[in-house]
Amino acid sequence: MSSSNRLVTRTSVPLVLFVTAVVLVAGSGASCPNVIRGYQVGIMPLPRTLPAQPTREQIIAAVEDNTSRVRSYAATQAVLVVPGVPRLSAQVACEPPRRFRLRAQTSLTGNELDIGSNDDLFWLWIRRHEPPIMLFCQHDKYEQSSARQVLPIRADWMPELLGLVRFSPQHRHEGPFMTADGRLEIRSTIDSSDEQLVRSIILHPMTGLVEEQHLFTSTGKRLASVRASRHRVDPGSGAALPRLIDVSWPGSGVEFTLEVTSLVTNVPSTDPGQLWQMPAYDGYEPIDLADPSVVIAPAVASPGQ
Repeated sequence: MSSSNRLVTRTSVPLVLFVTAVVLVAGSGASCPNVIRGYQVGIMPLPRTLPAQPTREQIIAAVEDNTSRVRSYAATQAVLVVPGVPRLSAQVACEPPRRFRLRAQTSLTGNELDIGSNDDLFWLWIRRHEPPIMLFCQHDKYEQSSARQVLPIRADWMPELLGLVRFSPQHRHEGPFMTADGRLEIRSTIDSSDEQLVRSIILHPMTGLVEEQHLFTSTGKRLASVRASRHRVDPGSGAALPRLIDVSWPGSGVEFTLEVTSLVTNVPSTDPGQLWQMPAYDGYEPIDLADPSVVIAPAVASPGQ
């Protein structure tokens, strides 16, 4: 395995291992007028929420209404699938806008991955990382940190991977546009610290469900993509949420799939203090990505790579 970059701190850390830590976090049929049976699960079909020719305001309102129904999200049974990596059992928890936790393990080796975010900072840990480190960064320092160079998706966007999509009033929204396959698209311009980003949201034309999200630079370079499917109505919240989530990070050549099999919403955590606190793993040195000494530099491939 080789990489064109590496993360340099007090010890040399190959960027490809940092990327691995990040990775291991990641049409309708016949219907009656108000039900989309193509998404039906059991006796809980998804209702039609959009008129035949919805306005941008109607689309945004439908998405926001669906997201606002979820105050907390807990998937106690999930599977992470990464090409070339054995399937990992996983647990996901989320309390928008910034609280997020994804842990994965195997029955033989125990904990393998811990990615999380609380109100103040986010962290990344992988058991097999060499050297053994815990990467973290405070949210308010992200824009000026090395984290932004290797992780284009901010921590407070992580809930959107789970289908909890928001349209910030601080962004400029355009559309809807009709895609070639008949779906709807809303484009949002996001002002970053040094450049503008463009987010493309692709929605089902009747349910208003977000099926794809793409993040681009202002020059059109794709930074990240999320495709969501197998939506089901959650009984606890009434929100329609995806059970299959495919994530692509073109810059690193990384792809992963998160399959959720057991989901509970709006139920308080039994131990929120522990769930949203950055853990300490024995033998793993904390590395602050906002530290100016943390830089990205060309890597030197080892023999045989």
